[in-house]
Amino acid sequence: MILMTFEEAYRVMRGKLLSGDPAAQFRGVSIDSRQIKPGELFFAFPGQRVDGHQFVVEALGKGAAGAVVMRKVHRWPQDKALILVDDTLKAFQSLSRYHRRQFEIPVIGVTGSNGKTTTKDMIASVLAESGPTLKNSANFNNEIGLPLTIFHLSYSHKATVLEMAMRGRGEIAELCYIAQPTGAVITNIGPAHYELLGSLENIARAKGELLEAIPPTGFAVLNGEDQWCIRLASRCRGKVLFYGRGDNADIRALDVRPVTGEGMAFTVRVGTDKESMFIPVLGEHNVLNALAAVGVGYQLGMSLQAIARGLKKVRLSPMRLEKFKGINDTMIINDAYNANPASTKASLKVLQHLRKTRAIAVLGNMLELGPLAEQGHREVGETVADLGIDYLFTVGDLAEKIARGALERGMPEEKIRVCRDNQEAWQGLQQLLRPGDVVLIKGSRGMKMEEIADRLRAE
Repeated sequence: MILMTFEEAYRVMRGKLLSGDPAAQFRGVSIDSRQIKPGELFFAFPGQRVDGHQFVVEALGKGAAGAVVMRKVHRWPQDKALILVDDTLKAFQSLSRYHRRQFEIPVIGVTGSNGKTTTKDMIASVLAESGPTLKNSANFNNEIGLPLTIFHLSYSHKATVLEMAMRGRGEIAELCYIAQPTGAVITNIGPAHYELLGSLENIARAKGELLEAIPPTGFAVLNGEDQWCIRLASRCRGKVLFYGRGDNADIRALDVRPVTGEGMAFTVRVGTDKESMFIPVLGEHNVLNALAAVGVGYQLGMSLQAIARGLKKVRLSPMRLEKFKGINDTMIINDAYNANPASTKASLKVLQHLRKTRAIAVLGNMLELGPLAEQGHREVGETVADLGIDYLFTVGDLAEKIARGALERGMPEEKIRVCRDNQEAWQGLQQLLRPGDVVLIKGSRGMKMEEIADRLRAE
């Protein structure tokens, strides 16, 4: 965690110390006056709905050591540090970048259209076998969350794994400027955010900004089954490793097989080395995510045996194929954090594998697909029918096209329920569910389909 004098801080941020002792120190930073801890430096971010400057005095009352602001604060005590800057977000990012530069450790950036959070969790679990590893949690993968995570770096950490999200060109480059990654992982390139970027090529270029940030002494681990990742490889100045199931993969999975209800077993081959591995999460797509973690660990000098131990211990972030017991003695798979066509098809295969009696898919809108929306939703519906899923519930206007795709592929109409919202889907499920059913719940973040999952949880 950051420990610094106010003098050092305001010089890094190119600000002006309006009050307080320059030699005094703060420990940690905060952007939320409700959660601030004594001794932390509070950053007042302006906002359209909430302006952090309104809560500066409240933060002080809860023990803040000082504040960073864009305008003067009335009734501010002269013995408390107040730093004036032009832009609190840029100052926040500059200070985070400065803090990052104090550490000579591997910093791994992870991005991709699907699976980046799961892959981040797997990499962190692997690297934890070599020492304490910092990773960003929840949705701390943007211009605020990533620098906030970096502020938690301490000299006890041996590595850092940072998921990087984007909604446009230049955003990953900005995150890399702050994080200065030494290694990169790109899981795949798909139509997520197509509506915002206009083409798969533009999405690939935006994700590829991570590779451009890697120094010649660094490395990249890329999905060798994704043609866009292969095309992007030349943008990395460091060493490049490819992972996959094909003969040409540097990190290759062999003998992939599900372990009923528990996870996936497989053998990894790197050169002439082989090792049996297991991950406590289902889905062949998650074996690919695990191979990315193998590549990172191997490149950093870990043995395959140590990597296998780390993968076996992995615990995924919430709402990623999260299984729990539901009402009426059912099994619920809460995969509601986000969705696009590729990730939804992969989750449907997991549902098919876990089915005991009946498999029920509850699928919501997949957002930001732009002109690919109709085709993407219809293809998911076709997959539902092809896999023989017993019942389909759709939520939202776009998801109606999932229902249409399933119907046209031969799924009986009486097995399909088109719902306006989460409440209607919940009511329909209540009437339908019986012991032994397995229910998958998945949709884009904006659909908040965890509302359904939470109500289906057994007491």
